[in-house]
Amino acid sequence: MLLSHVPPVAASLIATTENILHIAPTSSRWKADAPSNVVFFPPNSTKQALLLQIGLVRPSTIIIGDQVIDGEVIDLWRLSHPFGDLCLIRRGTSLDKVRLDLCESNGIRVVNTPGVNAPHVAAYIAHWLTLADGSTPQDICVLGYGNVGKELVKLLLDRDPHVRIKVLSPRSQACPDSRVSFVSDWSEALQGARSIAICLSLNDESAHRIDRALIQCMHRQARLICVSKPDVFSDDALQSLSLAEDVQLVLDYGPATLEAFRMRTQALGCSVATWRRPATLTAQAATTEACHCDLDYAVAVQLSLMALRGLVRRKLARSLTIPTLHAHADAPRVSIIGRGINGLLQAVMFRLANYQVTVYGGNRDTDGASHKRMNMRHLSATETTAKPPHNDYLLPGNQYLAIECNRAGIELFEKFLADNPSLEQFARARVVRAYTETTSEVDAAIREQREIESRPWPSGKPGGELQRNQPTTTPRALWHPWSRKGY
Repeated sequence: MLLSHVPPVAASLIATTENILHIAPTSSRWKADAPSNVVFFPPNSTKQALLLQIGLVRPSTIIIGDQVIDGEVIDLWRLSHPFGDLCLIRRGTSLDKVRLDLCESNGIRVVNTPGVNAPHVAAYIAHWLTLADGSTPQDICVLGYGNVGKELVKLLLDRDPHVRIKVLSPRSQACPDSRVSFVSDWSEALQGARSIAICLSLNDESAHRIDRALIQCMHRQARLICVSKPDVFSDDALQSLSLAEDVQLVLDYGPATLEAFRMRTQALGCSVATWRRPATLTAQAATTEACHCDLDYAVAVQLSLMALRGLVRRKLARSLTIPTLHAHADAPRVSIIGRGINGLLQAVMFRLANYQVTVYGGNRDTDGASHKRMNMRHLSATETTAKPPHNDYLLPGNQYLAIECNRAGIELFEKFLADNPSLEQFARARVVRAYTETTSEVDAAIREQREIESRPWPSGKPGGELQRNQPTTTPRALWHPWSRKGY
């Protein structure tokens, strides 16, 4: 598996923000490549050490793993950083250890990264489900159809053409594969089940839901692979498992949760170490280097989006009027390679910062990199905003970031035109992308573009839906407030 890595544009954006305190686990790659304003702190540090670090670093953003973020932490954080926006990023999914109510009342935005580690967790479950001869069980029960459950079903279907999967899901689901069936009744799902994957989200419905009766209706030699919090098991279910001769439980979660599980079984009088078939407790499903890289990648994209929004707001608050006087002879010089929309936008930004700017490129309309037979954007150090929404070389997070960078450029360009009215004659309104009648999935592409436009703009301005125009000529077009002539 290729390890994902943070795109350079993300690192550049993150470097423009205030201090970031990183107390979650991390990959060695991100720790080495992160900008200097990202301060790493050991995830297993004590609460007092964390409080001291918050007071010293005064971060605007904290990245957490499975740590407890309670009122004491939140109060000190806001006291150390009394003004401005704060953001808490959960490197993972669960937010049950975060006082969300106090975050909201203290103006702290909370973001998590659901689904990022799902493929890795699914692969871990599939590994433990594998039989001694290396084959996949013919019948598998999957409890839960969230991110992990969906990835697991897809993985099992790809591995074995003969596998049959029964999925417990409270809502009716549609699956085009006849090998998958959905049930909503717990007893029906677990009756006689021998290979069971438990990937439920812990909520009021699932807490303590797997009880003694459900344990007893499974196959007497059942194997349970659980990546849910162990609170999905009731007390009598754990006592029943402790007495089972041939039922195997493999439980994977974070070290703190596993320790709490050991303490719980001990308090119930059925210490996990004394079970007739001892349970296997691991903390490995989401701790591979590949998984760490993917999680760091997702966090970096979130940090980039925050940085981008702040950057746009700051730029829009200033004048973008091009100076009438030439730059001073001693002013720093910069060269821009390429005279496409991105090259010209960068040239303007440097000129507004009083640089002497030289733009290299011919005088033909087709000199922009977009018009070449092959994509030469990677040769340009000025590439900032233009990327196609769908690119096989980009991960979904980077695709989203690319789109938001493009929209940030649109907002800045509109401000630039407003501050320089003489340039409006060179801006041609409305057409931004065209599709021929033979292009497949045009309607889907237009719907996607409309959805993008309905999002709030990077500056926070409410989004506006695109209009669609059907010209008399062959191309079908998407309309947009601006597009540079000749682009």
